Amino acid sequence: MGLAPTTERRVAELMSWALEMAEVATTCREARRMCAARAVHHLPIVEGGILVGIVCTCDLRGAPADEHLGRRMRTPVVTIRPDAPTWDALGTMKNADVGALPVLYHGFLIGIVTAGDLERAGLQSARGHCALCGARHHVRRTPRGSRCVACWEIESGGKA
Repeated sequence: MGLAPTTERRVAELMSWALEMAEVATTCREARRMCAARAVHHLPIVEGGILVGIVCTCDLRGAPADEHLGRRMRTPVVTIRPDAPTWDALGTMKNADVGALPVLYHGFLIGIVTAGDLERAGLQSARGHCALCGARHHVRRTPRGSRCVACWEIESGGKA
């Protein structure tokens, strides 16, 4: 019996169950090390076991090494359920302009699904592309259009 077509699949089928997390007091230096060691770009932030934020490696660019993640994390966190259809994850990512969704089951963080997970499963890209260089990673909507972090830093004089 084969897998269901991507449009009928659920987030639980595509998400990463082995999850790297960090505490609010974790330093940016340690977070960068954690992300590099696990080859991940998104790091859910917890406090007392409860999801309170998320950082992407682009959020850590230029951050002082000893700064705590609590100052860099994005809140509120946009999440999704494991039983949600994959097309719902795609729409949520596009609408929220994020590249990853922590997966919660009855309020507990059990995994993460990324734009890359959805693309590998055959869904159209959840990511935009940089209007200046064409990059598809770390792209955000800005007042001047979609920009990757590198182009935004250059355009804004290093104040991304």
